Amino acid sequence: MASSLWILDDDAELGALLQQRFGEQGWLVRHLSHPRQLDAALATAVPDLLVLDELLPSQRGTDVLMHLRQRHPQLPVLMLSALGAPSHRVAGLEAGANDYLGKPFLFRELQLRVERLLQTTATTAEIAPAANPAPVNPQMWQLAGLVLDPERLWLGRPGGNGMELSRGELALLQLLCNRAGSVVSRQELGQASGSLVDVQTSRSIDVRLSRLRRLLEELQPGVAMIETVRGQGYRLVAPAEPLGSEADHAGQTARQEGR
Repeated sequence: MASSLWILDDDAELGALLQQRFGEQGWLVRHLSHPRQLDAALATAVPDLLVLDELLPSQRGTDVLMHLRQRHPQLPVLMLSALGAPSHRVAGLEAGANDYLGKPFLFRELQLRVERLLQTTATTAEIAPAANPAPVNPQMWQLAGLVLDPERLWLGRPGGNGMELSRGELALLQLLCNRAGSVVSRQELGQASGSLVDVQTSRSIDVRLSRLRRLLEELQPGVAMIETVRGQGYRLVAPAEPLGSEADHAGQTARQEGR
């Protein structure tokens, strides 16, 4: 069966050219020009690989990707961008891109990178087809002024702003909370998040932790939460206190209000 490739890029000329060239190689290609079109398309199908432009009309490709990773954490994504500085490439990879290619580029290089991503995805799926994040533990946590609610996949201020987590991010944060103050190895974090790759040779866990750190910084600016322990792993340095399940928390609140 031919592989399906979606291209999200507002450059109509480039999109048409890539659609033609990949189509000639036997791919099933779909060109999208706006993030809204991607959301609508994903409601009915998921491609084998997404080529994503960074400079889109309404938002950055990295923002699209971070939202996409909450619903499709294993979808291979290759980012294209006219922003080719090392800091831009790092930002794209931290947002969850599997690869990053600057513009202008040679079609042959793009084709080889796409084929390599698909081969890597197929190989890791064969090696660990049942890998999934650890089952959700309903226990809630208070984390340096924030509340972690596993049942809603939510992290934020009580009664205030918050953010939805992916199941992989939730699993990482739950493990760090359970082991607060202690070093958690990259191998343990990889197992908890359902990583399909070898954490000894891949930076996937480091990228996920970097993304999680940025999320925590947005919610609690200026507060150090996760510490890197070189050569060993990561440690949660912020205070973490278990709150029980959401039902227990609601019951406790009701009892307090009834006093």
